[in-house]
Amino acid sequence: MDIWKINLEYSNEINRKLELFDAKRYFNGYLNIKRTYFNQLAKAIKMTKKYNVIHGIREVIGPDKEDWTLNAWMLFIITDTEKDNPFWLFIKREKDLSGSLVAIGPKAFADFNESNQDEAKRDIRRLINYLITYINKFNCVIFLPN
Repeated sequence: MDIWKINLEYSNEINRKLELFDAKRYFNGYLNIKRTYFNQLAKAIKMTKKYNVIHGIREVIGPDKEDWTLNAWMLFIITDTEKDNPFWLFIKREKDLSGSLVAIGPKAFADFNESNQDEAKRDIRRLINYLITYINKFNCVIFLPN
């Protein structure tokens, strides 16, 4: 599996290093996310206290060992409040304000989706849409670049 390495630094110098798994394998490319999704996400963030936005992405290293830090990134760290399952989504924002799902994590989530390749695409899309539809079902921290 190709791995993206994300270094977070936030809240009084808390450092955290995450490894996310390249989403290209699930979609034969990167999943495109429309600009309207991000507009709806912004509305959802304003409607609930369960979603927080933090500037904390310090460094991004791609599977190719290149430094991708200067791109416009969003890292979603999501917890399903009913099942207490964590999900990580790593999205690159594009110039036209759309986005591309680049990586997912943690390992258990990536492994589950790999074992069910036929449904992985549908499940990940569903999860992305649920974030703006069922805002009380999730706790979500969205990290942006420092």
